[in-house]
Amino acid sequence: MEILSETHKNDLHFDLEFDSPYELLIAALLAAQASDESVNEITKGFFPKFPSAQAVAEADVETLEKAIYPVNFYKTKAKRLKECCQALVEKFHGEVPNNVEDLTELPGVGKKTASMVVLGAFGQPAVVVDRHVLRVLNRLGFSFKDADVAEEEIRKMLAPEYWGKLSYSFMRHGKTICLARKPLCDKCPLKDCCPSSNAGSNGNQKDSF
Repeated sequence: MEILSETHKNDLHFDLEFDSPYELLIAALLAAQASDESVNEITKGFFPKFPSAQAVAEADVETLEKAIYPVNFYKTKAKRLKECCQALVEKFHGEVPNNVEDLTELPGVGKKTASMVVLGAFGQPAVVVDRHVLRVLNRLGFSFKDADVAEEEIRKMLAPEYWGKLSYSFMRHGKTICLARKPLCDKCPLKDCCPSSNAGSNGNQKDSF
């Protein structure tokens, strides 16, 4: 972890662009099965029109659909945004909670999204396991069947002060070097100790990762 943290020390952050917990929550919901780059393009116009949870809660679904088009599954995501923000207004007075437990009470907010908000917007300890983190972990020799199992085990193995560092560094490594289809093993600082080095693609990982 320390090696990867040093390797990616200038990029230990999420690629989603945001200026508040509300903005990160919205961006994270839109990013499901969509690239961060495409979401950033959409939120540039979305946030000025809908600067708060109250604004989204009061908007009709059709207006939200137009505002987030052409993000993948925009119709479903528009409904999800409205439901989430309605609950945010009703339960938390429009303020985004700073803990995973409260965040996961919101419609459409799973543990990964909640952890992203807690870590990225509030700077509090959280483990975020996306497809990139899971790929890197399993290529390093772990055999986590899914993100939930990986998240639980990491929480057991590491003290909270290391959760964010692992999440950011492994995510960045998976995006830039430990790629899904053609990992750049020759550029990896872990190539001498990684059991999957020079394998081209880990047999336990599908290309969808």
